[in-house]
Amino acid sequence: MHISSPDRFTACTLLFAACLLSLPLRAAELVYVYSPGCAACGHFDQEIGRIYDRTDEATQAPITKIDFEHWAEHPLNSCADDAVVGTPTFIMLNECHEVDRIVGYSNDELFWLALQRMLNRLPTHGNAQR
Repeated sequence: MHISSPDRFTACTLLFAACLLSLPLRAAELVYVYSPGCAACGHFDQEIGRIYDRTDEATQAPITKIDFEHWAEHPLNSCADDAVVGTPTFIMLNECHEVDRIVGYSNDELFWLALQRMLNRLPTHGNAQR
């Protein structure tokens, strides 16, 4: 059986759309792109990652952790405005649109301040900025 190029393109487009539709639709989510050997990622995991799910911030923007090795193929990659070039990278998405991002991690205090800035930019706060 031979499939022509336009048919292959249509099939790929439909498969991609099906993958996106199979994702749970969240108004907002924090995507955390990490690398297993990344020291800063390890610090984040110890200081923030183990408690994040129990915070008020997590109710507003649940975290989705994605290995950098799999980021290029991940369906949420299409929601990001720019490429991820280093880890850790935290991308705030709202209905598959990038709102803001944090690149790097130095300490918990700076992370919480930057996360609050990102949350304040969500449309639910009435002052969405792009």
